[in-house]
Amino acid sequence: MNFVEYTSESKLSVSVIAQDEAIRNALSRVAEAAGGRLFRAMDYATALDHLEQGRPTGTLLVELGEDGGRAAEQLVDTVYRHVCRDHEAMILSGPVQTLDAMSGIGLDSRVTWLCEPSDGDRVAALALSLSQSPTMLSDVSADLDTQRLRRLADEVSRIARTLANLSGPRPSEGYAVSALADRGLSYTAEPVAEGEAAMPGAEEVRRILRLRRLRDSFFDPALFADPAWDMLLDLLAARIERAQVAVSSLCIAAAVPPTTALRWIKTMTDHGLFERCADPEDGRRIFIQLSDHAAAALSRYFAAVKRVGGAAMMAI
Repeated sequence: MNFVEYTSESKLSVSVIAQDEAIRNALSRVAEAAGGRLFRAMDYATALDHLEQGRPTGTLLVELGEDGGRAAEQLVDTVYRHVCRDHEAMILSGPVQTLDAMSGIGLDSRVTWLCEPSDGDRVAALALSLSQSPTMLSDVSADLDTQRLRRLADEVSRIARTLANLSGPRPSEGYAVSALADRGLSYTAEPVAEGEAAMPGAEEVRRILRLRRLRDSFFDPALFADPAWDMLLDLLAARIERAQVAVSSLCIAAAVPPTTALRWIKTMTDHGLFERCADPEDGRRIFIQLSDHAAAALSRYFAAVKRVGGAAMMAI
């Protein structure tokens, strides 16, 4: 069997993997819309044979079905080994039912996981991946779209960095002064000493989360979406209860679409606020927990709010 020669320009090539032919056709159109060149469209069996022979693929766009079963698991394992070996990119998408089973791979920095995505989500993720190639074609409209995608990614990272700065140790403990520190606000609370920061009760934290969801009954939830804060609170309550939190559960707590929640989980993990913990019974499944310094920062925050008598404001 003859295969296409893999040249430097093939860095923009996209291989589509899906069991259903109609889905392969749809993903092929996604690849073209994102500015890629369709290299190969394969079902699971063909993809396994292709990958196990070490054949080139370009960026991989993989769709998992609800009933993929063992064949899907074997495919993902093989695709993941290929990505790690050949430094290719993989965009993996599937229904919510597959999220926990694939979370160990889906949260890897080399993988973009999309949970029940729209075609727009797929196009954006693939365009962002392809934009990182040095051989990206210099088309004006494509360049502009790529710049917008990069600005969006940068903005998410900036917000996460700000959260990390605010939750980290004070400047006297060796950290640089935050850029926010030059604004002398008259309503800034006095710092709370480490000994004063007792951990709040789990029910108190859960009550705040319930009040935040109550607000969604009166306003469009998208207006006040704050996945980082919702996930921090959910993980704090779980830490107090000594409970494990699966990725799918944390996505629900974020109160945003699963794909958005997954991006935030990755960002918060990259900035040291979240930590991954492997499930001892299933190496592919992972749990998410607060880092020690994030938990300490939340405890100090609760203590500071109580000192100024603003417990009710924590629901906002």
